[in-house]
Amino acid sequence: MHANFEIPDVEPLRSKIISNIRLKFRHFKSRQTSRYVFGDLKDENPCLKYKHIDEETWRFFKESRENEVWMVNKVT
Repeated sequence: MHANFEIPDVEPLRSKIISNIRLKFRHFKSRQTSRYVFGDLKDENPCLKYKHIDEETWRFFKESRENEVWMVNKVT
């Protein structure tokens, strides 16, 4: 399921909206990493709860978070 949104072409408003989307998405990814990759729900599949995440996307995301390079960069 994909949704499309029209963002007004008014620069201060457009920048604010895109910045807010970026922040919310970063927070969402952080929560998924804390819960489903390293946390209490690591044995569960978030695809069951979040229908917009398919198995391939989740597998790629999880592998990227378990990657040594990502972990080193996250700590520093």
